[in-house]
Amino acid sequence: MDNSRLASRYAKALFQLAKERNKVEIVKQDLSKLMDLLHESAEFTWLLESPVITSSVKVGLVAKVLAGTVDPLTLEFMQLLVEHRRESNLASTCRMFMELYKKDQGIMEAKVESAIPVDVAFLDGLKKSLEKSSKKKIEMTTETNESLIGGFILTLEDQQLDASVQSKLKRIRQELRESKK
Repeated sequence: MDNSRLASRYAKALFQLAKERNKVEIVKQDLSKLMDLLHESAEFTWLLESPVITSSVKVGLVAKVLAGTVDPLTLEFMQLLVEHRRESNLASTCRMFMELYKKDQGIMEAKVESAIPVDVAFLDGLKKSLEKSSKKKIEMTTETNESLIGGFILTLEDQQLDASVQSKLKRIRQELRESKK
């Protein structure tokens, strides 16, 4: 079974169990902590990925590292992953859990990429407009990309609105090339 299907199954199972126990928010926060820990701690990542350390030793070490910092449900889940030698799927399982959470909560991701930092008032207005038209909560992120020259690119889930100067210049260049033919 490929890793994405495996991670999806683990994420769905954890999400359903968390929902049954009314701990979805808590588990979401715990998984965010785990993702941060994976990115920030080379030692923790090494512990999980090391083929030299046995599963039983890893379970004990994971319990020591996470005890008191995560909910018992999250700890049990981590131990289950390690016992079944699926710890390498932790990051993708966490991402898929977050996707399930956002879908369940009616949250859409939007990203605004611009040449210069975007005005907060503009972002607030854009967010409210998107929430009104989609009837969903919008989680907005921004990114600065100087190569856009000006304007912005709005990405909402799988849709993209490119209102950048860079793309307009490319279109003009293409039209000029076609008109010379």
